[in-house]
Amino acid sequence: MDPVLTHATPKQIYRQDYQPPDFSIESVELWFDVSDSQTQLRSRLQMRRLRPSAHLRLDGEGFVPNWVKVDARVLLPHEFQVDAEGLVLNPLSDEFVFETEVNLKPQTNTSLEGLYLSGKLLCTQCEAQSFRKITYFLDRPDVMSRFLVHIEASQERYPILLANGDCVERAELAGGRHRATFSDPHRKPSYLFALVAGDLGCLRDTFRTQSGKLVNLEIYAQHGQQDRCRHALDSLKNSMRWDEVRFGREYDLGTYVIVAVDDFNAGAMENKGLNIFNSKLIFADSQTATDDDEYNVESVVAHEYFHNWTGNRVTLRDWFHLSLKEGLTVFRDQEFSADMTSQGSARIRAVTALRQAQFAEDAGPNAHPILPDSCYAVDNFFTATIYEKGAEVIRMMQTLVGRPGFRKGMDLYFSRFDGQAVTIDDFATAIAEANDQDWSQFRLWYSQAGTPCIRVEEHYDPKKSEYQVKLSQTTPPTPNQNDKKPLHIPLAFTLLNANGQELPLPPSHLRDSKCSVNSEGQSLLHLTEPTQTFTFPQISERPTLSLNRFFSAPVRIDWNRPNEQLQTLATFDSDEFNRFEAIQTLALREFFSLEQAAQNTQPLKIQDGLIQVLRRALLSDLPADQKAQLLEIPNLAECVQLMPTFDVKTLTPAQKALWSGLAHGLSDEFQGVLKSGLSDSVGQRHLENRALFFLAQVDTSFEKLAWTRLQQTQNMTLASGALVALAHVGRDSQWRTLGLDYFAKKWQHEPLVLNKWFAAQAQASLLDVFEDVRLLSELPSFNWSNPNRVYSLLRVFGGNILGLYNPDQPARSWLAEKIRHLDTLNPAVATRVAASFNLATKAPKPLRHEILVLMRGLESSVLSKTTFEIVTKTRQALETVEG
Repeated sequence: MDPVLTHATPKQIYRQDYQPPDFSIESVELWFDVSDSQTQLRSRLQMRRLRPSAHLRLDGEGFVPNWVKVDARVLLPHEFQVDAEGLVLNPLSDEFVFETEVNLKPQTNTSLEGLYLSGKLLCTQCEAQSFRKITYFLDRPDVMSRFLVHIEASQERYPILLANGDCVERAELAGGRHRATFSDPHRKPSYLFALVAGDLGCLRDTFRTQSGKLVNLEIYAQHGQQDRCRHALDSLKNSMRWDEVRFGREYDLGTYVIVAVDDFNAGAMENKGLNIFNSKLIFADSQTATDDDEYNVESVVAHEYFHNWTGNRVTLRDWFHLSLKEGLTVFRDQEFSADMTSQGSARIRAVTALRQAQFAEDAGPNAHPILPDSCYAVDNFFTATIYEKGAEVIRMMQTLVGRPGFRKGMDLYFSRFDGQAVTIDDFATAIAEANDQDWSQFRLWYSQAGTPCIRVEEHYDPKKSEYQVKLSQTTPPTPNQNDKKPLHIPLAFTLLNANGQELPLPPSHLRDSKCSVNSEGQSLLHLTEPTQTFTFPQISERPTLSLNRFFSAPVRIDWNRPNEQLQTLATFDSDEFNRFEAIQTLALREFFSLEQAAQNTQPLKIQDGLIQVLRRALLSDLPADQKAQLLEIPNLAECVQLMPTFDVKTLTPAQKALWSGLAHGLSDEFQGVLKSGLSDSVGQRHLENRALFFLAQVDTSFEKLAWTRLQQTQNMTLASGALVALAHVGRDSQWRTLGLDYFAKKWQHEPLVLNKWFAAQAQASLLDVFEDVRLLSELPSFNWSNPNRVYSLLRVFGGNILGLYNPDQPARSWLAEKIRHLDTLNPAVATRVAASFNLATKAPKPLRHEILVLMRGLESSVLSKTTFEIVTKTRQALETVEG
């Protein structure tokens, strides 16, 4: 049923309705006059009509013009029309200059979009459609212009003035004011515009490109925070060198600037030559940042830098093609991270994030293709599907053609489309043409939503010495897509003998034409039909199939293979990801067995197979980081994705039994890790944190050890690990109370560190965790206007299955009310929190109905377009399940 709305329902927009712009904007000149009460902006647009007789409609929201000029003549009120979404007029000539002046109020802008204040820092965020909140413009990515920007402000209050491009003039003015002028020689769409004004410190360096050009590097932050940016600066230099070597891409301006901002809706923004970053992804030192924080800083700095070519120099035609830049750039930053750390470790990290976020998205009400068909608000395209799944599809392209072939295709893409706004199809065509490929079927990955499932059946005939594997693919229905076509799925594989050694597989041994070996030496099975059988002759013993090595395709594998085979893979497979995958599968089987026992009120006892495999790994000579990753068993959100429905009353004992079973079974090994005293490497610290976590769940002496670590360690990775371990034990633990209080007092003046304290409690696997969350939201230190603080509590809690879906707690109605409140402050933040109900369709019927009522209530409120869309999709999905 459709609710009766008390406001105008947002309208859907459709990709198929795309029309080229009626006008171009050849050049833009902006004059910002900054004062304490407002910012006055005068703009001058050199425009050209592209379609005869077209009326000009410029986007503009939140202001009215002081005046409007065309070719220097002030227009009379009847010569143009202004409404809530923009300005309309009919130019008399095909080439003309449009000028206007508007007054902006960044001091009252809580949306953190357009021009706003973060503390005393004036800054912008324009992606996706927020340049229209700054001035009248054709605010769409296929309108690319050259920008000249003048900024005038108080020299005392705003000594640092920044905009895109290179500074071409600075001047001191009367009255203690000054002006800076910036020119960006590259055409860009309005979403890449950036401006910053404030009193900031700066960390400087230089980088010499492969052609010999010297580039000035600058990272700005609040005074006293510059030293925390050194890791980010090193990461930037490493990114610039890597992109030159791997993809032949050189930086194209004389200056590259990054600014750290405390209040920012996202992680960072790739504005041309002036990246604006959330401060949590710039600051990194061992006392206040974890090893994971440092990894993320390096990754995101690289991501935004790589956008200079994949997003800025070549941009997207319209927002439906967002993955053209984001999926491609995520792939590039993942490749960079793998080269900076470890191929296997980086791959496991990326796949884990994909499964936790994107697989859940594919299985929920917000499932959508990488290339969506429609939306209410383009801001909702910034999803795990667009980013992470988009990256996986590009990785499959590289798998199919090999690294040299992929580089050849990228070179063609850049040479063909530099300076243009293009589509995903343009990119795929360039890679395919450069490698003489027909990807007509492969492109279905872009148009079909959902996670494909591969069913595996195998047969070995000892008399014929022949091994057969039968693969079947299905993709479950998703909203508005019930019927799915078979995809082209490249599955890297090998066969192992009883000792875990790889069996030789020369191409002549493969009878099926759907097998190949790529330029990296990977053997591939090309699954292109609903069902295919692959035959391998001359196999003298029953092999163990290692399938989807390195996670070559973003699919689920449905295979009831014997545990003995999984144990063989976990112990011997040379593919680091598939060793991890085998243990993940064993852990999932243990969890589901325990959950079934809890449903039937049977004893909960973990089997010995998983413990034996993990013990062998812990006692092996594997690097510490690999051992630590093998202990990262699936969380409840991942488990619930694989269940038709769930009940927290059985999930809780199953999870506790799995944790305690591992803690008791591996107690000696875990204690050995903690006694080693080798906390001098990233991998070892990660391993110690995992050991402490498990032991603290079953032994109060290790709760005390965690509390002691909090007091003694000077390393944030170890402190954070101890904090998380304590947060997950019972709320009646004295060591938990002491530890949480100590951490909060010690770090009360460090907002980014205090966010870890909020998040640790919000993610605690406790049925009564909601009580903590509610109390935390009422603390003076909780700031509803700061996205980082809100995300650390509400988004983290939104992913806490036990807390959100405990029927004995009013968590769902409380969260719905907070979404309503946040939407009045900052719709972007409210939208992200609203996605917390992504797994609601799998909840028990009474909870589903409760959430359905809550969604109907929210939907009938006055909501932003972005939040409305998420709420509406959740409501529709729940109604479908309810029937």
